Amino acid sequence: MTFVAVFFCTLYETGMLTRLILVPSSANQTLYQVMKSASWGLPLFVVIIFLALVTLCLRRLYPMATLLVVSGLLALTAAIYGSGCTYLTILWLVSLYACAVESKSMASLTAGLGSSAILGLLSIAFSANWHRDVHFTDLLYPTGLTFALCLTVAFLSRSVRQSRLSEQALEEERSYALTLAHERDQAMHQSRVAAQLHDSVGHDLTAIIALSEGLDHASGKPEIDEAISMINDLARQGLDDTRTAVKALQSETDPKNDPQPATGERHSWDDIKPILDHARHVGISTALTETGRRPQDSEQADLAFTVTREAITNALRHGQKVNRIVVSWDHDSHGDINITIRDDGQLLNNDADDSGDNGTGLARLRGEVRAHGGSFNSGPGPDGWTLQARIPSLAATAADNTGKEESA
Repeated sequence: MTFVAVFFCTLYETGMLTRLILVPSSANQTLYQVMKSASWGLPLFVVIIFLALVTLCLRRLYPMATLLVVSGLLALTAAIYGSGCTYLTILWLVSLYACAVESKSMASLTAGLGSSAILGLLSIAFSANWHRDVHFTDLLYPTGLTFALCLTVAFLSRSVRQSRLSEQALEEERSYALTLAHERDQAMHQSRVAAQLHDSVGHDLTAIIALSEGLDHASGKPEIDEAISMINDLARQGLDDTRTAVKALQSETDPKNDPQPATGERHSWDDIKPILDHARHVGISTALTETGRRPQDSEQADLAFTVTREAITNALRHGQKVNRIVVSWDHDSHGDINITIRDDGQLLNNDADDSGDNGTGLARLRGEVRAHGGSFNSGPGPDGWTLQARIPSLAATAADNTGKEESA
């Protein structure tokens, strides 16, 4: 609508100038006499109209300045061309309407309207007393009535607009309140999950630790004692992971804690060795081949460890007659790592992971790897199960994110 109004004003002014040039007898006589007696009359009048139209394009951004400029051009036209200033009346009313609607404060609006009214009275005075081509009251009454009518419509529009903005702000407040309530409910749910995790899983793991410690070296058979010791180590590791997860959930729900949740220490490249040993102790031949040079990328190492551990865990949990697991880590020159894990087992069912462990197994890792810009594929093959993943270098990404947080 900003430029539509200017377009129609341009059409109006073009029609008035065309009539002035082609049919001067039907145009404003004072204006025609000035242009006839002075060579600069018509060019100056066109320049004034052009400036008024250009200024009108800025009425939404600078409503007060636009009104004052158009009012000043109206008074200037009246001083030079007498009642020919009526050619700018519509432009003046458009800027008046925009100022009444767009002004931010009533004080500035009052000052602008007062200044514009004074300039309008000066225009009428110039036309009536200087050029004497019209009576003062004959021009004052229609101009004043139009001025008042324009302000009435503008204030109605301003009232409707403010009402709409108030409703919009109220709706945003309601939406924000609903979001806060949802976040509060999520925080309470996380707190309950943390408490249940601590009470149930923590208790079970503690009981396993106590029982396994009581059976330490009690059987007299080295292989059984070694298995019991491994059970104790795994239970302790599981208890530590449980406590780390509980602390992370509590740090998210407790406003007194650090806003960044505790995630525990990241796994290094060599942390995969105990996982491979666990598979070997249950009778599975396990091998790890690694090519290339390991990058100094702790986040990539942690994600590679998690993917490999989950693949081995799935082979132990869902595989049948698994005799061999081969893990390949290939580091390329760009800092990426290609992971391949193959086993020769048969699945107990066709959708062991994605249906049973949706959100915590391979399905979750697939989303996490792809979120970091990598690729992840897994599925059965002719000789067992194969998982392939590519993890890009994450050290540069982490450094960029840290820099952005510090600058913010």
